[in-house]
Amino acid sequence: MPLTPLHFGVLAPVNYLFPGKVSLVSFTLVNAWIDMKFIEAALTGQPLPAHGDIHSLAGVLIVGTLVAMPGVRYAKWVIGAYLAALSHLLLDGLIHADMQPFGWIEGNPLRVMDMQTLSLILLPFMLWFIVQTVSSSYAWVRMRWAALPFRNHPPKP
Repeated sequence: MPLTPLHFGVLAPVNYLFPGKVSLVSFTLVNAWIDMKFIEAALTGQPLPAHGDIHSLAGVLIVGTLVAMPGVRYAKWVIGAYLAALSHLLLDGLIHADMQPFGWIEGNPLRVMDMQTLSLILLPFMLWFIVQTVSSSYAWVRMRWAALPFRNHPPKP
């Protein structure tokens, strides 16, 4: 799944149950890093590479740790990084036969479905996430607009 928006569907129930506890920025950085080879191939027109070591438990934990380190003082940042790493491994593991998520187990024991089935399952969550993002962005803009100085003190005639 080369950085499909469907990876972000994971955040919908998490944001609902734990509002404001997960960093979208660290979540995005980890997902992009894990799929960097696929993004590069898609942009340059090259064939998609096989899922390598970065699509393993050790690989995603290393990426998650590297992204989490600069924001280690902020739990929200760290949670976003590790949630992205582990959910990315799980979602990709469900559909890609060429992955070997656990180095000590031959093959991919997580694979149980195809891309279309997983996409249909994740689509409602992705739409839910979009609604959450638009709604919270609108609330943020309204709050900032209300705090502007000219909104609280009308100009003198």
